[in-house]
Amino acid sequence: MALNLRQKQTNCIVRMLNLNQPLNSNEEVYKVLIFDKFCRDILSPLIHIKDLRKHGVTLYFLIDKDRQTIPDVPAVYFVQPTQSNVDRIVADASRALYQSMHLNFSSSLPRPLLEDIAAGALKAEAVHRIAKVFDQYLEFVTLEDNMFSISQPSCYVQLNDPSAGDREIEEIVERVASGLFCVLVTLGVVPVIRCPRNGPAEMVAGALDSRLRDHLMSKNNLFTEGGSLGSSFQRPILCLFDRNFELSVGIQHDFRYRPLVHDVLGLKLNAVVVKGEKGGPKSYELDGADPFWMANGSLEFPEVAVEIENQLNKYKRDVDEVNKKTGGQEGAEFDGTDLIGNTKHLMNAVNSLPELTERKQLIDKHTNIATVLLGEIKERSLDSYAKKENDMLTKGGIDRNELLSVLRGKGTKVDKLRFAIIYLLSSENTPQSEIEAVETALKESEVDTCAFQYVKRIKSLNVSLASANSASRSNIVDWAEKIYGQSISAMTAGVRNLLSGDRQLALTRTVEALMEGRPDPEIESYLLFDPRAPKSSSGTGSSHSKGPFKEAIVFMIGGGNYMEYGSLQELAQRQQPTRNVIYGTTEVLTGAEFVDQLTLLGQKMGCGSSTVSSSH
Repeated sequence: MALNLRQKQTNCIVRMLNLNQPLNSNEEVYKVLIFDKFCRDILSPLIHIKDLRKHGVTLYFLIDKDRQTIPDVPAVYFVQPTQSNVDRIVADASRALYQSMHLNFSSSLPRPLLEDIAAGALKAEAVHRIAKVFDQYLEFVTLEDNMFSISQPSCYVQLNDPSAGDREIEEIVERVASGLFCVLVTLGVVPVIRCPRNGPAEMVAGALDSRLRDHLMSKNNLFTEGGSLGSSFQRPILCLFDRNFELSVGIQHDFRYRPLVHDVLGLKLNAVVVKGEKGGPKSYELDGADPFWMANGSLEFPEVAVEIENQLNKYKRDVDEVNKKTGGQEGAEFDGTDLIGNTKHLMNAVNSLPELTERKQLIDKHTNIATVLLGEIKERSLDSYAKKENDMLTKGGIDRNELLSVLRGKGTKVDKLRFAIIYLLSSENTPQSEIEAVETALKESEVDTCAFQYVKRIKSLNVSLASANSASRSNIVDWAEKIYGQSISAMTAGVRNLLSGDRQLALTRTVEALMEGRPDPEIESYLLFDPRAPKSSSGTGSSHSKGPFKEAIVFMIGGGNYMEYGSLQELAQRQQPTRNVIYGTTEVLTGAEFVDQLTLLGQKMGCGSSTVSSSH
């Protein structure tokens, strides 16, 4: 059975809302739910507010808000294990806000904080109010069956910041490893871990490997894969990468429905806000409960517009059909048989009304979203940006006049900046005169060029590395890491991925090779960590890999997006038999949000001018 992260996390949350009791207990207990903002975001894509009532939750509050006493009701707390949350829990217990408190922490509660709860409850004589304390290992946000984010903002900046010290880098790596550990606990699997050498991916792989090894040594560990799932169970592969592996994907425009809605309209936690028919803002849920979104999210925008039209025509035909059947026959004499037949049709019509109403709401929703998108596409020539960026990355360049006409044409400042950076990444050797012309065109449009200058510096470093011999290469890397931050060697190692010839994403090609487990020059240097194997074999090369793998978890450190997710799902579907690929990232970023992080790094390195603020 394929791993379904959304289902597994939902099951854990439903059990938690049921006071961590088996779900088949008949007695419904009414309760209050208390969460922090992070855990609210975990719940939001999984359980709609209206569905909380089904699980006995009558009221819900943020932990940091003032709350009234509700003495006869148990409270379910779902919060991160932080000092401020623990202090608030102790205060609630001492004020006797609730009859009992079921404490659920999103990840492992450190011993000192557990002792703080115990000491605080003892001091307030409220120990009896603390019913249970659970580590839930749910510190990640599942957006689709096969997509998650660990919601660690600005990881890319933090890992590439020239001023970041070893301690800060280690803290980020530990947070990422902790988020991944929660995902693996929820899935109940210990994977084989693969990653490129050097940089954040290797650091996270090492930290996660150590954490899994330590955990597996304890008798009551959380992984049950070997025993309960039978001997036929095959472990998945976890492939770790960092954003520098394929920088262009974080920046380029895409013309498919799901990535467009995210990039242009700011899809967040499976909800999007657009201008409604009457001018006011209207919020829509876009998730597994929306069949149109699930079926058409990966289509190009024009195909989606055609599909909306088809659905509308089908709806109209079905409504006409119902009207015909319930309208009776013109001129027919009224007798008993006609009454019976008509009553039957009326009953069918009444039964079909809810389904027809639901379909109409769905059509109206996507018509509205598509109309807003179309306005943005026309105003900013987004179709042209997507096509020309794709052509540049495929062909390795663009005609100079065409390049400059795009930069002087339609589009926001950020659209133009993204296009210019893709131009920079698309070819190995860009003439200096063309780069200067691009910079001039950007300045004419008052675009902040910090991000462009940052990528240009990194790229020139790649060229230096490519032409240097091995002795001087290590010197360049040492020098570069001092100036540019921690993960420069990973970025320089991934240069050929930035310049890939065909347009299957380099990430997808690499994941396919790792899942196949066949010898491949692109992955032969990849490290392998197996937390279940003896320690001595960890980190060794691909000769220890046991492929092919039916299931993979692919994790991008430094920000991911729906374009990457879509590419991996296409890979999974075209395999025979179909395989399962779960995609995760430190945070889901639009192109503009990722360019903001590049701009910040450019400013930290003293690149370009930051006098003009970029307009989204």
